Amino acid sequence: MKNNIILWAASFVITFLTIFLANLLDKDYPISGTFGIESKKVSYRFEKTHYGKDDFDVIIRTDIDKVNGNLYWKNESDSIWNSLELKKSNLTLNGKIKSLKPLRVLNYYVELNHKNKKYFLPDNKNVILTFFGNIPIAVNVLEYLLLYIGLVLAVRTGLEYFNDNINSKKFGVFILIFFLTLIALINPLYLTYKYGFINSSIPHISKLFFLSDITIFILWIVTLIAIFKSAKFKILPLASSIFTLIIFVLLR
Repeated sequence: MKNNIILWAASFVITFLTIFLANLLDKDYPISGTFGIESKKVSYRFEKTHYGKDDFDVIIRTDIDKVNGNLYWKNESDSIWNSLELKKSNLTLNGKIKSLKPLRVLNYYVELNHKNKKYFLPDNKNVILTFFGNIPIAVNVLEYLLLYIGLVLAVRTGLEYFNDNINSKKFGVFILIFFLTLIALINPLYLTYKYGFINSSIPHISKLFFLSDITIFILWIVTLIAIFKSAKFKILPLASSIFTLIIFVLLR
């Protein structure tokens, strides 16, 4: 019993760290930072993606009273930058950009002014912002819930190597159930909403699935076939769980 608790706890910790690493390595991970002006903090977080039809908010937090700024943006096809003055509200500067259709892209940055000095954020470069469609909460929750449960089960199945592989086959079957449900039912819905395919276009079938999820599903089919046929492949579930995490980090 104690051994099972330790293995389940390790599974959750490993999965959490893997998800955290994947987010850090994601090209769409927000740009954030903090710097000082006259010993007072200015903090920012610039998103690279925006979902839904609501305006995109840019918020700068600062402890400085006498600071103002402007938000600049332009579509990739434009040569002229649009601009608006950031509005002051307590200790924040706020700006909004009108939402665009899914998969439209624009560049933006912020210029702050304080005592005749200019500060360009973030770090004197532009941020590329990609717009996506509105994903219903239920679809979004199911997408990540099934994915993360599947990852936890994959790690737990691999860790059965330290428990004489007693439950490897059983856990492996559940992995297939979760990923099959994810691939067959949830992925197409999630990506259809994300890319705005509804009432606009008929997508190619490759646009309705994540390559990572399909690869993980095939990996565990092969793994289960091998361990059901022979007891010689005791280390295979452990190896497959490692490859599952690598696939998730690199391909998702």
